[in-house]
Amino acid sequence: MCNTLRKVTFFLVRDGFYPGLTPEGQADKEALERERRGYFHKWVEEVDSSGDIPCIKTMALVEDAENGKVYVTEYNNIKFTEDWL
Repeated sequence: MCNTLRKVTFFLVRDGFYPGLTPEGQADKEALERERRGYFHKWVEEVDSSGDIPCIKTMALVEDAENGKVYVTEYNNIKFTEDWL
């Protein structure tokens, strides 16, 4: 398993605002905002071109311990930990 990778708790999205959600949409939102446990792989750079001037954002590449899926999330959505609570 991932014995050499650092353990983290992370969110895919934190405090997203989505007005007028349907019940299905609310369930999807809650799934995205739940805290997860996983493993940190490395820092990656992503180009954010949503504004007038593109910028490079530092993102974290993390693996979900529950299902093995790999996600890219913002650096402020992860917390390094020695042990999961």
